[in-house]
Amino acid sequence: MKILRIGPLGITTHQRTFAVGLALFAVLAGLFIFALVQGKADIGVLDSLKASVGIPVGAPGDFIVGQVRAPRAFTAILVGATLGLSGAILQSLTRNPLASPDFIGISAGASTGAVITMWLVGGGSLWITAAGAAVGGLLISLLIFALAWKRGIVPLRLILAGIGMGFVAQSVTQYLLTRMDVHDAGTALGWLVGSTTGRTWTHVTVAATILGVLVPIILWHARALRTMEMGDDTARALGIPVARSRAILAVSSVLLAAAATAICGPIAFIALVAPALALRLTRNAGVTLIPSALMGAVLLLAADQASQLMPATLQFPVGIFTAAVGAPYLLWLVWRASKGGTQ
Repeated sequence: MKILRIGPLGITTHQRTFAVGLALFAVLAGLFIFALVQGKADIGVLDSLKASVGIPVGAPGDFIVGQVRAPRAFTAILVGATLGLSGAILQSLTRNPLASPDFIGISAGASTGAVITMWLVGGGSLWITAAGAAVGGLLISLLIFALAWKRGIVPLRLILAGIGMGFVAQSVTQYLLTRMDVHDAGTALGWLVGSTTGRTWTHVTVAATILGVLVPIILWHARALRTMEMGDDTARALGIPVARSRAILAVSSVLLAAAATAICGPIAFIALVAPALALRLTRNAGVTLIPSALMGAVLLLAADQASQLMPATLQFPVGIFTAAVGAPYLLWLVWRASKGGTQ
């Protein structure tokens, strides 16, 4: 098999992807340490790292780091990775750089499912809320893909169907908020802006469990995903069960997006931007799953820390912060498309 080489140094695509992955991991580790030590309480790096993994260091580190900063940072990392991975799969399956779960309505459907769950049974159990979000995300994704199907997924139909169904889901969510108890509605509204504030080890456990279940399945089908980017006929000729692989990967992407929504609320643009940036850094011809996950983790943790560093009067939940930063990227992407350029 011929190995594609890039640049005068003759670096292979696999080597570059590995190097980018290591660099992103190093950046993520640096951001994580910063998240543990940044704040009014002066706690050293070593004590912060110990407290973050449950090793007692005494007050105030055990509480401030062990119960506040560490679970928030771990949640941002895991949810960011979840969104980056979900966006990479969806963009690869549809061959559309705009196909991210937040942009085409899947996250809105998951939000509606979660709010319905809160309305019916309360929001006491994160697992029940996550299940409701998963059902909502799966139902709306089925509708979107059905509307976008015409002897295959039509990119323009997918975007239009996703935006339309997203508005429908948002309308249902707004209606439910008017029917909920005032206290429950306030809780749901605070969750709907997307935030990592107040996240606990329960949120970390849920995110880690879902990633632990879905990531092996996704990586097992990674070769099928890359092969299907060359076309269904080529994939079938190479022995790929196209229909089964596409269904498994699509469901995995939706479940990842639903889990992220259940844990932190809808967080915009991470799933859209992370795969695109990872693709540019690795210069791969196709999907890059692990770099996309790492990029998503870096972006969400960095956004969370940036929002905390802003003056108190200007601090926003991370969901609003990512939307404000990600909107210019979307405008740039549309401008590039209007000029005939590629992503």
